[in-house]
Amino acid sequence: MNIYKKLFKYVPDKKHLVYIAIFMSVISSALSILPYWYLYKFLNEFLLKKDFTQAKNYAITIFVIMLLQSLIYFISVGFTHLFAFRLETNLRKAGISHLMKASFSFFDVNESGRIRKIIDDNASDTHMIVAHLIPDITVAIVTPILLFVIMFSVDVYLGIATVILTILSAIFTKLMYGDIKFMEQYNKALERVNSEAVEYVRGMQVLKIFKASIFSFKSFYDSIVDYSKTAYEYSKSCKQPYVIFQIVLLGAAAFVIPFAIMFSKGTENNVVIMIKLIFFTCFIGTLFSCLMRIMYVGMHQYMATQAVEKLENLFTEMEANDIKFGNNKEFSGYDIEFRNVSFKYDTANILENLSFRLEENKTYALVGSSGGGKSTIAKLISGFYNIDEGAILIGGKNISTYSREALMNNISFVFQNSKLFKTTIFENVKIGNENASYEEVMNALKLARCGDILDKFETRENTVIGSKGVHLSGGEIQRIAIARAILKDAKIIILDEASAASDPENEHEIQLAFSNLMNNKTVIMIAHRLSSIRNVDEILVVDNGKIIERGTDKELMEIGGRYKFLQDLFSQANEWRM
Repeated sequence: MNIYKKLFKYVPDKKHLVYIAIFMSVISSALSILPYWYLYKFLNEFLLKKDFTQAKNYAITIFVIMLLQSLIYFISVGFTHLFAFRLETNLRKAGISHLMKASFSFFDVNESGRIRKIIDDNASDTHMIVAHLIPDITVAIVTPILLFVIMFSVDVYLGIATVILTILSAIFTKLMYGDIKFMEQYNKALERVNSEAVEYVRGMQVLKIFKASIFSFKSFYDSIVDYSKTAYEYSKSCKQPYVIFQIVLLGAAAFVIPFAIMFSKGTENNVVIMIKLIFFTCFIGTLFSCLMRIMYVGMHQYMATQAVEKLENLFTEMEANDIKFGNNKEFSGYDIEFRNVSFKYDTANILENLSFRLEENKTYALVGSSGGGKSTIAKLISGFYNIDEGAILIGGKNISTYSREALMNNISFVFQNSKLFKTTIFENVKIGNENASYEEVMNALKLARCGDILDKFETRENTVIGSKGVHLSGGEIQRIAIARAILKDAKIIILDEASAASDPENEHEIQLAFSNLMNNKTVIMIAHRLSSIRNVDEILVVDNGKIIERGTDKELMEIGGRYKFLQDLFSQANEWRM
């Protein structure tokens, strides 16, 4: 099957486990049929020949074979589980590996929840088809064949009846399983209702404030109605075939008894007929079990196929955004130059033929209207975006010639919404330099003006963020993020509106922390609070992806251009009163 070929390529060193499991499943299937042959012999000895000693021997043989069959099947499933667990692990590793190579533009258009769900959930969805269905498929194929051989050996007419029942059951199983397009429609409806439910829960606070009902959340309500309708139609389409399937198999004996009597009348005595019918009644349960396995094989195979397709589509999307890093492990300098750089998101051009140069160990500010390209310029300096045209140089070398480690070690970001992990304040800061000593981490916290934050908690730097009511304000989070950047001691610092959401008190502390962070560094600041950038070395005014003005605060104010217009707007906004 094509699905297994796709899965095997993720665990090439463990394929032998599957082949061993299949071989053992074949043996298990054969052993599962032998008890029926010995059951037939037991019935003959017990009911016809009255040889109770031989009947007892057959009964013991049946027990031993069933015990051995269960053991071999258990070992077979054990091998497939080992393969399945390794497969799930490797699929997740492949996902993480692709994520590590993907450019930041991939993360700009893909939510973290969607990525996690595709990688984690779909990796788990492959478990059933490997761990359970490989032995089940083997059993489902081999067992009926052996059953037919035994049934025809016992009685040709019962064998014919069994074949007819099997064909009918297979037809109704197919009808019960439903159309593939119907299954796709059902799964899409289920995914939609799950996605909308998450958004509904996230917006619960707003809904409560405005006393809104689920009916006002139209998208979620429509998804529920659509799923309900699809599920009902799917269930209704399966109802009749399922009922007939159950009647055919569970009531098989009722159909076969008249059939057997009619064809055996006058040729066999009643005891022989009864023995064959008892044998058939016991045997039909195994056939029923095999057919049910086949049905579930189809269902889970479809689910696994969908899971693998989603994973591979995501991997392909990430590969399309792969960053090709170079081999240079050290920066030759820290000046930054854009040479005719063009960049776009999807089809929208953000930067076009942009050129400028920033000298090392100076502080620059990018200002301009929202959507003008400030953040894009800052992001491109990281080296984790593929530009469409041109070149970005750091220290006179193309940024693509540097290794990933060189870029990560020499460039630090402090974002507007910095991320802290649910661990101690100490560990959150130490992420900046895993080899840092205790004294170095504490010094970074001191330079980032975090002393008052530590004083709030009894356990100080060992306080776990987000646990037992421990929560920090936006400004406090920013200061801890700055401490992390100070500890990293990268030579290029990018501050993306890092103090935009802070209150006046935190703003003052953050500015003091910035002054400690920016010593002897090449710094690029993006700021909406224009009062905070008046003392930088140079200001670049960005508009529609171009640098339209450049100079110090004093020079740009004297020009009376776009920068002065923005400063006037900022002053008017600060003077506004209710």
